[in-house]
Order: sequence, then C-alpha cells, then structure tokens
Amino acid sequence: MAGYHRHVPGAPVADRKATQQEVAEHRDAIRRLADGFGLTGPRLRSDGAVVVHSPESGYRNVLRLSSAASEVVGRYVHVITDDVPGATSAKDL
Repeated sequence: MAGYHRHVPGAPVADRKATQQEVAEHRDAIRRLADGFGLTGPRLRSDGAVVVHSPESGYRNVLRLSSAASEVVGRYVHVITDDVPGATSAKDL
C-alpha cells in the first residue's frame, strides 16, 4: 500500500477522461509507451481505459503510462492492470 499512497495522489487529473476513440487514435504511441515502461498486453475497454499487464507489484509504471499517454492524447487516459475484474472486457489496443 505504501506505493499506492506515494504515487496515486500525484497522478494527473484532467477535465475529462479520454474516450475509446481518442485513445484508439493514438494506439501505436501508447503501445510503444507501455513497452518502454515494461508493461505488456495493452488492451482497450469501451470506456477508454487502457488495460495492461505489469510484472511488478505496485502502480509506479502504470501511473507513468497514464501520465505519458495523457500527454499524447491530450485528455486523461485511465490505465489499470489486468488483475482486476474490470479488465476482462478489454479488447486489443
């Protein structure tokens, strides 16, 4: 939990979360970013959230991806890991 409390409060907050279409328009860049942070299997949910697999516990690289993807898309990109129930509906990014 220490990692959560250290990194999540500093996560970017934007006026609006990116839509599925907005994220999909930048899929190649987001895939490259995910790879650069050591995150694999990027997928996209219908609500625009990106789902990734992280080999590490904690959220450090997930938050980094969210921040970098948000800059690319121009809206907040929500990123979750594939070990949560909400990840099951995601399609390949």
